[in-house]
Formats: sequence, structure tokens, C-alpha cells
Amino acid sequence: MRTGFDGLDEIIADDWIVEFFSVNARLLFSFYHRVIVESAPVNVLVVGERGGLDPYLLIQIARATGRGPVEEELIVRRAFKAEDVPSSIESFDGDLVVIDPYHHNKLQNRVASAIKERGGRTFLFSFGDRKRYGSAFGWHVASSVIELKEVEGGFKAKVVKSPSHPELELTFSSIFWRGDEGLSRWLRRSP
Repeated sequence: MRTGFDGLDEIIADDWIVEFFSVNARLLFSFYHRVIVESAPVNVLVVGERGGLDPYLLIQIARATGRGPVEEELIVRRAFKAEDVPSSIESFDGDLVVIDPYHHNKLQNRVASAIKERGGRTFLFSFGDRKRYGSAFGWHVASSVIELKEVEGGFKAKVVKSPSHPELELTFSSIFWRGDEGLSRWLRRSP
């Protein structure tokens, strides 16, 4: 699994469980869509009653980054209730993206245990400030924890916790693209 941002991918290359969090919901939403496209084929678990995944955004990102159709490379499930989250996590084999794993603010230790016990690589995307809110056990599940912050013209990825790197910040000029044109180039070509 990968984020598509080389510096960040180097830092988390050997980690089995990585958690990304942000108080900026729009930033996190955009970021995990990019990560899903970069990591396809991958399993995706969306926790919560509504929202969470925009298939049209996934298609746009895939086209803009030169990827093939990703919608055929994803297995997507939703866990509506807190009680469904641990068993849903356990039901996946292989790599897994979990969107908002602690959404319900209940059963956090069971959710964290299910994440820790899985066999494949796992990326977690949490809304809010995980440094302030969340179970102590959940905080220790991920090998690396990365906070995303919006900055003018892009975003910052702050490595809050890593087994192999000190706390550091990486700045990227855009969520979606390596170059300057990105999605705008693709949109100009669309009918």
C-alpha cells in the first residue's frame, strides 16, 4: 500500500499499521481517496451511516494520475453499528483501508484489537485530533501515526509517531498530484 507521496511512502514502507488523522475533514477525505487509488487493488471498510467514499472522485483521481479503472479493484464494505466494526475488520484478508475506525466512540479497544490482529497491511483514516481523543490502546496500535494539516497551496504530513523516524514534517504542494497541472489538465480534456 502506498500514499503516492514518495517521502511519506519511504517513512511508512515497513509499517503494517499506519494511522492518518486530521481535524480538517475535507483534507482527510481528499487524501484517503488518493491513497485508495494509489493502493488499488485494496479492501476498503467505511465506518458510519452515510458518506465516507465518493466513487466519482476515485475515478477522477485514477484518470488524472494515469491509473486504470480502480472501481474494479476495490472491495468495499460498510460497518453501520459500533458492534459491526471489529468483525468487519476481521473479515478482510489482505491490505485494508479503514475510514473512520473509531467513528462511534464506543468499543474502541475491541476495534483496536481487531486492527492489531489482522494479517495484512492496514491504513486507518481518522477524523479529529487523535492526540486528544481516542483510546490509549488505539493510539498504540499503529506503528506510525501521521497528522495531516492544510497549508497554503498544499498540505503538511507531520510524523507524530514512527518506529524508525524522529518527529518531522513533510510539505506537499498538492493532495492529488505530483506535477503542477494534475486534475485541471484532465478536466480541460474532458468533453
